[in-house]
Amino acid sequence: MSAATDDAIRAATRHVAAAMLPDLTGIADGTVAHIAAGMPELAERDALDLARATAFANSEALLHALVRGDQPKDVTTSPEVMRSTRSMVQHGLSHDAVMRGYRLGITHWCTRWGRAVEEHCPDAALAVPVVNHGTTFLLSWLELVSDRLSAEYRDEAERLAREGSLERAEFVRRVLAGETDVAEVRLRLGYDLTGSHVALVLKNPREGKRQPLESTARTLAASLTAAAPLVVRVDVDTTWCWVPTRDAARLPSAGAPVLAGQGWPAAGPEGFRRSHRQAREALRVAQLAGRPAGTVTHFADIDVAALCSTDPGVCRTFVAETLGPLAAGTEDARRLRTTLAVFFDAGGNFRAAGARLGVHHNTVRYRVDQAAALLGQAPGEHRLRLELALHLADRLGLVS
Repeated sequence: MSAATDDAIRAATRHVAAAMLPDLTGIADGTVAHIAAGMPELAERDALDLARATAFANSEALLHALVRGDQPKDVTTSPEVMRSTRSMVQHGLSHDAVMRGYRLGITHWCTRWGRAVEEHCPDAALAVPVVNHGTTFLLSWLELVSDRLSAEYRDEAERLAREGSLERAEFVRRVLAGETDVAEVRLRLGYDLTGSHVALVLKNPREGKRQPLESTARTLAASLTAAAPLVVRVDVDTTWCWVPTRDAARLPSAGAPVLAGQGWPAAGPEGFRRSHRQAREALRVAQLAGRPAGTVTHFADIDVAALCSTDPGVCRTFVAETLGPLAAGTEDARRLRTTLAVFFDAGGNFRAAGARLGVHHNTVRYRVDQAAALLGQAPGEHRLRLELALHLADRLGLVS
């Protein structure tokens, strides 16, 4: 095709587009009607006004671009179109629905362009090239605008999800503070406060890839009961969960590289709060002890440690001063601590302790004597203090 013919096609395209400008409103209305016929759900969602505003703004931008001879990439997406896209997200229209509306709209536009060329381009030799030129322009614009609007849609959807999560979390904090009633919680959250609850608190570890905490919480809840849990995203790294069950079963693992705390089952609004406090304390102790990702810590295993470790610095000092050399991080010190703890738990019976440890009772006696020498006192002296230090060293990992 010669340069002169190219110039003639562009000139004819500009002429046809200029001839269409006076009917801009009619073109936009026709586009909306075509979209509405193919998407009746727009009327159900009161989204036709958004479609109308978008169709007018896009039609105006397309016609002026064709008149000027612009390239599709030069067509600016108007603020009105961006606002309408965000509003479509707020009306609950899916991304697929928005993109389908654009495809329907451009289909109508291509048909309308063909009729306009037939009406305003008397040169039969130019008619087909002008139709093709305009159609190519429209389809190229559709591809470009789809990318722009997809990004806008995604940003708005993420913003709404973030704000929804924050609002939901703030309401749950009011529940925990006792500032709501059972009926309001049922209405706002769809959760029954009057039943039994097992609370979980999940957190991403400080290092490593962030995990989908909400889906992980639902998976853990499903292992306890088929009933739907209440899952609340508190921040990007923390999720709270309440499982409507009285099952006291302990979750063996998180099933994902996250840390989790689990509370005891408890009933009613106060049980909702108590089990949550326990789960949070279990998680705090797990973090203090440096437990690995994938661990579920049950409150029953750390209740004493939780009580004694509200000030970790004081707790560490207590363990170090009480155990002395036994607080070392060596394998020998660990073995002596374990032997002493089992010896106390067996009521000071060497044979019973040996049976539990799988060693001869004389071995237990030898180790207890070793521990006494390192402590500088008989194990029976200040026994409560010593047992507590051993417990904290084991549960919190407070060894040097």
